[in-house]
Amino acid sequence: MEVNHGKALSIKLGALLVVFIAILTLGFEVPWYHAAWISIAVGLIAYGVGDMFVLRKFGNLPATIADFGLVFLLTWFFLWILDFDIAADTNFALMALYTALATAVVEYFFHNWLVNYSPLICFAN
Repeated sequence: MEVNHGKALSIKLGALLVVFIAILTLGFEVPWYHAAWISIAVGLIAYGVGDMFVLRKFGNLPATIADFGLVFLLTWFFLWILDFDIAADTNFALMALYTALATAVVEYFFHNWLVNYSPLICFAN
């Protein structure tokens, strides 16, 4: 069975959208449309790097750790770019850390689903 990228991306992007809006919009008052596009950009990049490369080569835990680092850095970068539209007293690193921690939990379960749904996706245990 081959992986269905459309289904996998839909699940991943939907879950990340919920996490990013819950943390960034509800927790830190980042406009919802910024949280939405950041989650989509981060999700697409993380899918290509973390899920299609690291998960396949090294397994779930290294892929989850890689996703944590990637989400932290990308979220921090995108929030830094949006500095003009977010309050000046916000701590971007803290916002990115909370988002990355929650995303890592979601990614762990997503990786389990992805490996079980498509056994050919992962060669490492």
